[in-house]
Amino acid sequence: MELISSIHVVFYKQLSLVMIIYNNLIKLEYNPVTDILLVEWPDIFDYASAEMKQTLQAIVDTIKHYDVKKLLIDSRKSIIGISQAEYEALLKEFNKDLTNTRLQKIARLESENLTREAQVKELLPKLKQKTLVDFGTFASITEATNWLER
Repeated sequence: MELISSIHVVFYKQLSLVMIIYNNLIKLEYNPVTDILLVEWPDIFDYASAEMKQTLQAIVDTIKHYDVKKLLIDSRKSIIGISQAEYEALLKEFNKDLTNTRLQKIARLESENLTREAQVKELLPKLKQKTLVDFGTFASITEATNWLER
């Protein structure tokens, strides 16, 4: 099943070409000049686990299709409404799927929710053990983008 339903090309002020990729579940912005795919991390609830898996697969498919090397995950506003164990299983599967891509770096924008950040920090070492992708967590999009572009 094809998850990508439409692609729009827009120009930003700096004349950088950015493709906005829509499907029914998520919006992805890809800048081929910087090779950065921006993902607004979706809200995750237990009643929508099938849709969440489909959404994460859409991200992986986009990374493969455009041979993306850098991923920027904006998790500042997302809501996680599942248990820590379920979230860990979901992220482990996503991490495993990413190993079948040529992705090199992932930058994550942290949430202002301190409890959630503590949970994520507990999970990160487990995920990092199983991947060769560089991973960084940042407070601002500027910091994250600068790190990705290095």
